[in-house]
Amino acid sequence: MGYGYLVEKLKLSVSGYRLTAKVDSAVLAVREHGTTLLVPTAVEPRDDDLLTHLEFALKYQGVELEVLQAVCLVLEAGVIQARLDATPNGKYIRTIAALYEAFTGKTLQANSTSAPYVNLFDPKAYVCGVSRRQPKFRVNLNGIGDLNFCPVIRRTSALGALLARDIFADLDAFVESIGGEQHLERALGWAYLDETRGSFAIEHEAPSEDKARRFVQVLKGAHEGRALSEEYLCELQRDTITNPYLAAFSFRHEQNWLQQGGRLRASSISYLPPPVSEVEPLMKALMDFANGEPSIDPLLKAFLVSFAFVFIHPFMDGNGRLSRFLVHHALCRSGKLDQGLILPISVAMLHDESGYLSALQSVSKPIRALWDVMIVDHDHIDARFKGDGDPYRYWDATACMEFGIRMTHYALDTSLIKESDYLRGFDTVFARINTQYDIQDKDLHALIRMAHSHGGKISQNRRKQYRDRVQPAVLDAIEAQVQAIFFDQG
Repeated sequence: MGYGYLVEKLKLSVSGYRLTAKVDSAVLAVREHGTTLLVPTAVEPRDDDLLTHLEFALKYQGVELEVLQAVCLVLEAGVIQARLDATPNGKYIRTIAALYEAFTGKTLQANSTSAPYVNLFDPKAYVCGVSRRQPKFRVNLNGIGDLNFCPVIRRTSALGALLARDIFADLDAFVESIGGEQHLERALGWAYLDETRGSFAIEHEAPSEDKARRFVQVLKGAHEGRALSEEYLCELQRDTITNPYLAAFSFRHEQNWLQQGGRLRASSISYLPPPVSEVEPLMKALMDFANGEPSIDPLLKAFLVSFAFVFIHPFMDGNGRLSRFLVHHALCRSGKLDQGLILPISVAMLHDESGYLSALQSVSKPIRALWDVMIVDHDHIDARFKGDGDPYRYWDATACMEFGIRMTHYALDTSLIKESDYLRGFDTVFARINTQYDIQDKDLHALIRMAHSHGGKISQNRRKQYRDRVQPAVLDAIEAQVQAIFFDQG
């Protein structure tokens, strides 16, 4: 019933829908059980009428725009018009009518109605954007974006708990606690470099010193707040890739794909981004959303732009690194990151690569099933998209958002706060030893790091290595201070 009936009856090729409706005579009211919607017998649609099932789906199974689009594209206008004429005030048929006109470009006749506006998305169940009132059918198309770009974010308990923390207030408190501009500059210098290394490491690359320096400058440039454009994104792509032959001066004009394993097989292709003809309109919709006025939580907007970018994959190389940069860029444009601040998101993601992959696959795996792929030769494929809706515009971003916000917490709590605590402790040990003993700065720096990485101990091999220039008493003192500052805090 509902979406399941429509997909099966109309033989629609879609990436899926979250809730599968199932009749359960033991329940007295419709309720969710995992990804199953348990439906009392009395509520089950009693006939095979497509609109009855479509209204049931909207009422109980949530808003699945990809499926709704696919259904609208095969429904006859007369079927919807007849229901409108019969029940002009019905909120679900008015919603269907508004979407039908938007998806098909066809015109329906609206009967005069004084019915109150109805929201497409229930604000209690979904994160909603600005009000976009469609007066003809009195429907508020209140999605995160307009229908050119409208992923959904469900208000899960996990997401609510993550967003309850004011991460930017905690970031301000960190800046205040760090002890002056000099200490902040030092901590951020490390953070920028660590974010650079982390972003490259996710792609299994190690940047040269020059490449790392350039990417740090790219990250710092995000604070300029430039609006996204094809020109700007191409500039960024050229600054972040390591292979000059893959430098981009426009969005891609050929199909790309992601694959696992060595030899190219259809089964080894794990994801295909949208067809070439869709790249430009999708990127325009995404850039319009990114450059638009704030309408949702800035963290959600930042990660939505980031994940949408990587799913579109507008370049032949550098998409992953750029997508993570876009989190930083969006937060800078929102005004939430000033004083050159950065949240090292890539470092956090590197510590949870399986979680990152799981978030990506929550969207990419269902989309992959909508492609037929044939291998032409060792580096060419023949790929045909067979979807009836548009899963690149309409996808469930909830898992991606939950992951992204978790990574934000990790970036602040571990990457910034713990590292700054380490730097303060390091400086204390350095000052105490340097005051009491005569030792070269470079040796003292190295020995403190060694002792810290080994639980406050300097190994016998290291003691032998330094015995010609550092006295045993000094080595003992370094051990004692490292243990006192870092490991004996209660």
